[in-house]
Amino acid sequence: MEVRLQAALRAQRIDSQSLRGAIAHLTDIVSHAKRTQSDIIAPIMERIRRLAPDTVAAPGYLLRGSEGNLIDVLNSQLVLLLSGQPRTGKTWIAREIASALQMAGFEVRVGQHVDEAERFLTEAAGGERLYLLDDPLGSREPLPGASASLATLRGLIGRIPRNRRLIVAQSEPVLLQATHQPSIENCSLGTHGWVVVGGLTHDLALAVWSRASEVHSVPNDLRRRLEALIMDGEELRDVGAITYLAQTHAQLPPNASDAEIIRQARSDAFDFVVQLAEKGPAYESLLRAVALATTNSTGASDTELSFIINGGDEEPGLVPELGVWSFSGDTPPLPQYGVEPSFTEDQMAALNALQRRRVVDEVGDLTLFSHPYLRAGAQALLRGDTRHMREQVKAQTTRGIACLSDRVELASSPPPSLSRHGPRHTHAF
Repeated sequence: MEVRLQAALRAQRIDSQSLRGAIAHLTDIVSHAKRTQSDIIAPIMERIRRLAPDTVAAPGYLLRGSEGNLIDVLNSQLVLLLSGQPRTGKTWIAREIASALQMAGFEVRVGQHVDEAERFLTEAAGGERLYLLDDPLGSREPLPGASASLATLRGLIGRIPRNRRLIVAQSEPVLLQATHQPSIENCSLGTHGWVVVGGLTHDLALAVWSRASEVHSVPNDLRRRLEALIMDGEELRDVGAITYLAQTHAQLPPNASDAEIIRQARSDAFDFVVQLAEKGPAYESLLRAVALATTNSTGASDTELSFIINGGDEEPGLVPELGVWSFSGDTPPLPQYGVEPSFTEDQMAALNALQRRRVVDEVGDLTLFSHPYLRAGAQALLRGDTRHMREQVKAQTTRGIACLSDRVELASSPPPSLSRHGPRHTHAF
């Protein structure tokens, strides 16, 4: 009977160390009810409610299928390290794993401070315990003292008692910046590597949207449009974007385009990008240029980006259509830049800083945003809040269309129906 009672109390999130005290409280209630011939159910439920801690489980969680393996890793190694791009669901998964151990009798705490986790997990008192560290190094950029926190975390991982567990969920760009490493594979803490949390599958993304849209009363026509967007593209694959869109769907303009819907899903990235842009004109111009010249999968070279920023009135890619037909002699020259574009020192320093922060990545000799979340935030800079800013955006957009890269021209161009320019240059020989 006592074993079954303990199991029932663990299912109510009462940790193993508190079980005997909880059973004593319930025994007192039973004894009092017998003496007074009073109701027993309501007092017991009320006492359990008071004794039980709040659940750490993420509301509305949908199983990915990997949770069992992650729990096995945590129980065998005492540590589970989760990383990935912003909003992919690291904390969502971490809370689900922590909830499973909470239901098994672990006392669970959630926080951001490594020193608090160290005290909680290493003090002799107490029983089975788990601490969930959520972005201890910072969520969007490293916190002051991130290097010291990382050193403390390394030390803690090596001395966790067998009846304690630690889960760390850390944004990958911040982790790479704090460790000064080029890839997540180089960021192991001792013998423990990071498990990368990626985007959702089509089916799981649809399930997340279905549940979130129901909770937030999204109109049926918008529900169906999002279902089509999820099935037909790769833009909406992270938990954060999908749930944020459901929460803020009322802010969409009437008859919103697909692009406006996706931008709304990622609009909470704008605040972070604004903070970066406020570091100076070099940052703002560079962020706008990368937003104009790239897609989520294609980048732009330094030459192309510097032309968009510093190219002046040159429009080499918008020369009139060539009509030179020649059966002999030299072929007509290809368009070229009058002066080879290059960054200023401030712009190069800004580019290096954005690369260190993992806001942008280098793929070969091309630059692009490290995550669609960040590109969406930078695209909001293209709106221009003042006449002067709108003129700057217009000039940069024109140079994006007028550069000598077809790849960048396509990324910078408005849809054909909105284009005010004639056909691109062609060459006939």
